[in-house]
Amino acid sequence: MGKVRAWLRNQGTPREWTQAELALLERHFLSLTLHELQARYFPHRTPGAVRRMAHKLGLKKRQLPVSEKQPWTEEELRLVARHYPVLKAPEIRRRFLPHRSITAIRHAAKRFGLKAFSTARWTGQELAILRHNFPQGGIPQVKRVLPHRTEAAIKFRARAEGVRYVPQGNGVKGDTWSAEELRCLEEHRYLPAEELSRLFPHRPKGAVINKRYKLQWAPVKQWSEVELQRLQDHLDAPLETLCRLFPDRPREGIRIKRGRLRRDGR
Repeated sequence: MGKVRAWLRNQGTPREWTQAELALLERHFLSLTLHELQARYFPHRTPGAVRRMAHKLGLKKRQLPVSEKQPWTEEELRLVARHYPVLKAPEIRRRFLPHRSITAIRHAAKRFGLKAFSTARWTGQELAILRHNFPQGGIPQVKRVLPHRTEAAIKFRARAEGVRYVPQGNGVKGDTWSAEELRCLEEHRYLPAEELSRLFPHRPKGAVINKRYKLQWAPVKQWSEVELQRLQDHLDAPLETLCRLFPDRPREGIRIKRGRLRRDGR
């Protein structure tokens, strides 16, 4: 029905713009998108008509300041998450983010599932669940407990709360090693296996020394006569059993040494 009315209106003489409409257009052109302008202040006019009148008035979107092009910081995101449900975007801009446009604030909030004056604000219980579960299992683990929250909303709120997902796994079949972990591993690669593994309490000791070996950061450590005899005595044992017998040796190193002993014994 709305399209029919618009079509019928366009068949007649275009409606003249009033002084009040022109004042509204000039006042809000820079702070709102074209579609926001049309929907909020000129529902009886088409977006094309609004665009043409803005052009006639010489209105142009100003070039975004350098700060507006910069990625959003953690502190900025926390401000949006904290205040968007209870304050209007212009008020947030005036009080907290004067270098960000109103449209940018709205887009940031919309992107992560925030709604203005939303009744579905994060409760204290939900935030406690987020802080406890997100570092352990990331978005999926929080989503299982809070299925009504979108993944984007969980991600945004976690950033706003300053909580991070700490990868947990064996480093091979489990979760990916983070850049921070790899830097720490490289910096302390010459430590004994026992001391090195203590720097990664969320990862098994075998995963740490195996990762170091695969990255070729492991210091060369000759096999002792005692170790060689022990390996020879258990040459046919499963690899998992051998890993338990040699806890300071990487899994791949044990596998390669066993293979060489088997070939030499032929």
